[in-house]
Amino acid sequence: MSRPQNAIGLVILFFVAIAAWPVSAVDEKKEPRNKPATEKAADPFAVPEGTTKELAQYLQKLTASLPRDAETRKKAQESVLKAADKILAGKPNEDELEVAVQAKISVLQNDPEQLARLAAELKKGGHEQWARRVRVVSLQMGLYKAALTAKHERIEKSIADVVKFLEETPPQPTDVNLAFMAGRLAEKVGDNNLTINTYRSLAKAFGTSKDKNLVDFAKTLEGVVRRLNLVGNEIRIEGKLLDKKEFDWSKYAGKVVLVDFWATWCGPCVAEIPNMKKCYDLYHAKGFDIVGLSCDRNVADLEKFVKEKNIPWAIVFGDGKPSPTVSYYGIMAIPTMVLVGKDGRVVSLNARGEKLKEELAKLLGPVEEKKDVKGSEEKKQEPNKMADGNKKK
Repeated sequence: MSRPQNAIGLVILFFVAIAAWPVSAVDEKKEPRNKPATEKAADPFAVPEGTTKELAQYLQKLTASLPRDAETRKKAQESVLKAADKILAGKPNEDELEVAVQAKISVLQNDPEQLARLAAELKKGGHEQWARRVRVVSLQMGLYKAALTAKHERIEKSIADVVKFLEETPPQPTDVNLAFMAGRLAEKVGDNNLTINTYRSLAKAFGTSKDKNLVDFAKTLEGVVRRLNLVGNEIRIEGKLLDKKEFDWSKYAGKVVLVDFWATWCGPCVAEIPNMKKCYDLYHAKGFDIVGLSCDRNVADLEKFVKEKNIPWAIVFGDGKPSPTVSYYGIMAIPTMVLVGKDGRVVSLNARGEKLKEELAKLLGPVEEKKDVKGSEEKKQEPNKMADGNKKK
């Protein structure tokens, strides 16, 4: 049986199982043919009496089958809660406790308030570690539900609850996902002050940890704050080009530059390349350039990709790993595209797709897109080719 650190993954599996229970979830033995008419059929969801071990086995047995209708599912969930409560009221060992808590989480996971109450009960019962895990699930669900409402006030409160929790209890490795969720939700709102304050508070909370990995995570969060404050300020770029020469940012002075944090394994990053190439062809002569900061780990794959895709702009890497600029600006999601103006100051932190074209038109003036004569000729012949191709042979 796994320990609390693996609870979330198992909770999801447990909930899937609970979500579709069969009508007969217990023994499917055939009933005697001469059964008296007055004898009532046993309730498959009646919680039996027994030890905590027997109750845990009962819960595990229930999850081996799937329900068919909402009414049966509801009865199954009620049975799960009763059995779990009986286990928690007894003296369960660690494995039995895990079965009971996971069972309750699976049923209550869509109700942050009920989960919070469960966490309080577990803490009162002396199960501090499990209480904390349940509280984290409650906060994650609170963020999720707040995001669905798209209401600024509710989102702000949910994020504040997360920050308060991490400030009051020493952060653990399993809290990284919770912090990431809170930060990303703040970014989605579009309130830069809220986002900066959220990441700054999270960085402070994780920075007090004695765990080196969590302290490093705090530094990444500080980098996010640094990046979010870039608009109107100068960006710092360091590293090496693929030919091992030091990258010289000063050579781009007076140009409009797109700084692209990307990776060869990132689908959205690769999908953005055709648009970048098009903008590069249209505006390069007018003073536009691109600098790609690769987040790849394998430089050989990076070099192969750049050659195959015939990428004309500079690619910056580090000594066998990504440029230190990546962590300096807290890059946790890619692509991240930063547009720098002629004066060397950042003008946009989200210069992707049509947004890039719009910004370039404002900074460098409109340009007339080149017509692809060869492509036009091919399109003229295309209907005939399609017609021939659709004929039955």
